[in-house]
Amino acid sequence: MAWPERIVLGVIGRRADDLVLLWAFGLARRWSAELHVIAGYHPPVGMFPHIVTAREHADRRMLACRRLTQRIQEAIDPDLAPGRPETLVLVPDNQLAHALVTRSLQADLLLLGLAPTRRLLPQRQEERARRIAERAHCPADLGPDRTVGDTVRT
Repeated sequence: MAWPERIVLGVIGRRADDLVLLWAFGLARRWSAELHVIAGYHPPVGMFPHIVTAREHADRRMLACRRLTQRIQEAIDPDLAPGRPETLVLVPDNQLAHALVTRSLQADLLLLGLAPTRRLLPQRQEERARRIAERAHCPADLGPDRTVGDTVRT
């Protein structure tokens, strides 16, 4: 594999893991690659008689974006890696897999960061990440301490 020019980091779970952020930003800096971060968020759900407004959707998305940006700034040392990604894309969580697979068409490497969780959720997250990696159109990796195996699809 040649040095990647475009790396996509998919954040799977409610929050980004500091170790995964350091790993992804470190790889991007080492290879002088563009880093694109895609994360899922949970839009508000209305229950009759309350109908969710466009403003509520926008506010929830903005809050998720602020939290992820803050998490990135807290985790990344500006001397070791660039302080922000080329792009930061938030999609509803149920569309995250599709967004990552679609973006993998233009990427040279897909990194899938799993949020730190306990009990049953780590297995679910890992299975979700493996399904995404199997559908990816470029090499994929689950993190600094996990591997997917050969997931290259053409």
